[in-house]
Amino acid sequence: MKGVPTIAIMVSAAVFLAWGCSRAAKRETDAKAVRAEILAIEDQWATAVERQDAAAFDRLAAEDFRFIDEDGRVLNRADYIAARSQNPENVESAVQDEIEVRQYGDAAIATGRSIIHGTRDGVPFVHRFRWTDMYVRQAGRWQAVSGQLTSLPP
Repeated sequence: MKGVPTIAIMVSAAVFLAWGCSRAAKRETDAKAVRAEILAIEDQWATAVERQDAAAFDRLAAEDFRFIDEDGRVLNRADYIAARSQNPENVESAVQDEIEVRQYGDAAIATGRSIIHGTRDGVPFVHRFRWTDMYVRQAGRWQAVSGQLTSLPP
């Protein structure tokens, strides 16, 4: 009869170990799925910058969205959409790289670098930025609630 408690303990330990491993695998799968979703949104955002697409910004930004531009100005959602969709610059490409996504439950932070090529009044430009975007999952979908740019030297 001494062997029964030992077997019960071993079986219980095995069940808890298997449960813990399956939860860790699910968290890893969830994290990969969230990363993929946020990266897709970042791609949509870059395309919206290129196209000055107000409808895309409207879809991607939460109602209480705030943005801190490279000059330190704070823009609300309406101001941001107006500034980006009526931009006097002709953006030819907005390339993002060095992107890192970190998730905290129903919140995620994406950081990265953007290099934007275009012209303004016929004069070519290249803008380089580091950026941070904050996302919140609401009603089953991710939306940007905050963004910030820091200019990089040429």
